[in-house]
Amino acid sequence: MSKPPVEAGTTDNAEATTDEHRLHTKLASPFPDITSSKKTFDVYARSFIPYQFKSINDLPAVNYPSEGVTWIEFEDYVRTFAGSAFLPKDSSGVKVEDAAAKLARSELCAENYRYYFLDLLAREVDAARDNCIEHALYNVPLQRARNDPRPFMYWLDVPGLTESTLQIEVGDQVALRQLGAQYAPNVAPYGTTIQYDAVVWGIQRSHGRVTLRIDNLFWQSGLFNVSFSVQPFRIKALHTAVSKSHTCLSDDSDGWLRSILFPRPADGVMQRSLGNRRFHIKALDPLLNYEQLKAADTVVHSDWGTVPYLISGPPGTGKTKTLIELALQLLLTDSDAHLIVCAPSDPASDTLTSRLLPHLKPRELLRLHSPSRSFAEVPDSLLPYSCIDNGTFSLPSFADLMRLKILVVTCRDADLLRSARVSNRDLFHLERSMIAALHPGMKYPGKNDEVPKLHWTALLLDEAAQATEPEAQIPLNVVAPPLGEDNRYVTASPVVVMAGDQHQLGPRTSSKLPALQLSLFERLFQRPLYRDHPLARSSGTQPRLTASMLPMIRPPFTNLIRNYRSHTAILAVPSKLFYNDTLEPEASNTDSLLSWSGWHGARWPVLFAVNTASDEIERDGGGWYNVREANMAITYARSFLAEQLLSQREVCIMSPFAAQVKLLRRLAREAKLWDVNIGPLEAFQGLESRVVILCTTRTRYRFIEQDLAKGLGVIHERRRVNVALTRAKEGLVVIGNDEVLGNDEWWKDWLGFVARNGLWEAEKGASTQKGFGWGDGKSLGRLEKRLAMEDKAKRGEPGGHARELGIGHGADSRLWASGVAVENALRSLELVDAVDGHSDSA
Repeated sequence: MSKPPVEAGTTDNAEATTDEHRLHTKLASPFPDITSSKKTFDVYARSFIPYQFKSINDLPAVNYPSEGVTWIEFEDYVRTFAGSAFLPKDSSGVKVEDAAAKLARSELCAENYRYYFLDLLAREVDAARDNCIEHALYNVPLQRARNDPRPFMYWLDVPGLTESTLQIEVGDQVALRQLGAQYAPNVAPYGTTIQYDAVVWGIQRSHGRVTLRIDNLFWQSGLFNVSFSVQPFRIKALHTAVSKSHTCLSDDSDGWLRSILFPRPADGVMQRSLGNRRFHIKALDPLLNYEQLKAADTVVHSDWGTVPYLISGPPGTGKTKTLIELALQLLLTDSDAHLIVCAPSDPASDTLTSRLLPHLKPRELLRLHSPSRSFAEVPDSLLPYSCIDNGTFSLPSFADLMRLKILVVTCRDADLLRSARVSNRDLFHLERSMIAALHPGMKYPGKNDEVPKLHWTALLLDEAAQATEPEAQIPLNVVAPPLGEDNRYVTASPVVVMAGDQHQLGPRTSSKLPALQLSLFERLFQRPLYRDHPLARSSGTQPRLTASMLPMIRPPFTNLIRNYRSHTAILAVPSKLFYNDTLEPEASNTDSLLSWSGWHGARWPVLFAVNTASDEIERDGGGWYNVREANMAITYARSFLAEQLLSQREVCIMSPFAAQVKLLRRLAREAKLWDVNIGPLEAFQGLESRVVILCTTRTRYRFIEQDLAKGLGVIHERRRVNVALTRAKEGLVVIGNDEVLGNDEWWKDWLGFVARNGLWEAEKGASTQKGFGWGDGKSLGRLEKRLAMEDKAKRGEPGGHARELGIGHGADSRLWASGVAVENALRSLELVDAVDGHSDSA
């Protein structure tokens, strides 16, 4: 079945003024000095489009539809296992307009849940529509899709597709207006009276190309105006999810969903005595550390209340590894367990599946894909664990679906399960209704084995800090227990576990609304139950629980602290700035690049290279770039390679600006650095590389405000700074202007670190000293002190060995000595100490 027709969006913008056009023309290198202008110029204004082209899209036209892609017939699917009489009424979501009249834009609470988020979603749709308009194409060619056996297929190259700045999926509708015959320079272009409503049938993101089906195309010039639009079905799932959650919160104000979305201290479980027991579980992964085992053991065997269990996982601490262990332990503990494992994105969900598939058979594990997903994006190893019907991703039969032990799906695609009526609410009601119909005289409930159980016993959400709260509501509604009469017979509630890091990049949205970019994961950590807990990460170094602290609420969270990625020098500042100085570096083999000739000062594998050359902008607002910075980055990469310290694939160069990424890629090709990884900063979240070269690009402060408005750059962007500084394993090189970066409190601290330790390369001929003034008056983090003590010990200076052996004085010595020694002691005793939260309750 094809998707319902989608009304194509308009690409009409207000006509650029003559002054604006002149400005766009001037904004080529060298950059004019416009600081004295009374008018605020938008350096990000889109390129000038002549009115003659834009006006074509407003002409009356006859729409020619195209055949859509195959989709799931949900009503037919439901009829394969149930009649409508045995299922609860499927309440649909309210329209956005319904919320507008009632909305009170106040702080989020259970009472205004629907209206709060529907208003945000309405503004998100507006921003997405503006984004579609910005990406509209004019006077662009189509190509016939060569060697494609399907009829009426054409290729369209779409700028921004590679970087995912424009959201396009298989099945989306795209409006095309063909220009008239090739026009002469002195003749205005004209359009035909036909609008082709093309449908996306394929996507090649790495090539920035989509395959369009265009039925009844009469080929003339082969040049087209292309308009993109917001697809209603994509936002409808979010509307439905928040509306269902609101209904649940209203009907059961003190029930399961309220304790999940708005947990209170009273929802926790009091711990009144210290425990001294072994872990209940036997680790399947022998490499798990103490905190990771603690998290899995707590979820499987302890009572922490009916609240979400949160796993805080900073970079390189193995939060996904922890979630995989937890999923497998839940299956070992309960033979009737059926888990939904989610992540916000397809790549993250693919990673979860890849790590699970060695432990499960295809009939036990399913990677559920939307029919809109392109086959080219799916790893070959996952295809045996996917359901494919007639060349399209689909749902397995009801019987096969019920046999699954783990189903992996993205948050948004979890709506496929709701549409197929296989949520816990639907399945529970179905079972009760059929038992009542088949055995009308049976006393209900009877024996324990006659009482239906919830089918989905747990929801595990990875990368939870990257999901908007409406997105998280979709899988939550799938596992939520039933309401009303059905709820009387529910004997156990589903477990909800979220793993993530709220200090890295959050949800990607078209709008820049902080309320929508606040994930459920981060909002929960702001609740008093988590925020004010004595064992919270915000208290600094992890305290040791003693009898004097009891009674207290058993912590419904675990803080992962052991970093297995980065050298201590790379980790020192991020640990201090973003994680309350709690991280323990435990990565091995991080010293292999210390022999590189380019390190300075203490010769730790961190370097700041000053670049004050002006940033420049492409004509017509194409984007920012910095030629000298790009050449410096390529030079550093070639230096590492020339000393034969690593391979090209082990080098990463990143920049927050698309134009700089494009320039870097061109220079890399010219230097024959074919395999060096070059891309935007966002593309590297969750990834790592032996060497990272960060191009900050911005060297003039007067454009920072516009950067912030667009969500670009790494200045005054706390989370971007964190991501940028924590990708490297063995070497980090940052190129930038210290005078500009130093206006940011986060960068100022990092500049102090590199200045104090001489990790600074000034520009040739610079009159100022290296890092002069940046290191003054800054407090030292725990890991920086450790590095200094280790250097003293190597040089045989007084004080170094005392710290190294853990016999120094004061809190710093005790913290420095904790690390591996504490974990090894706990492992050798095979004890779960009081800090693990597994104590018996009185």
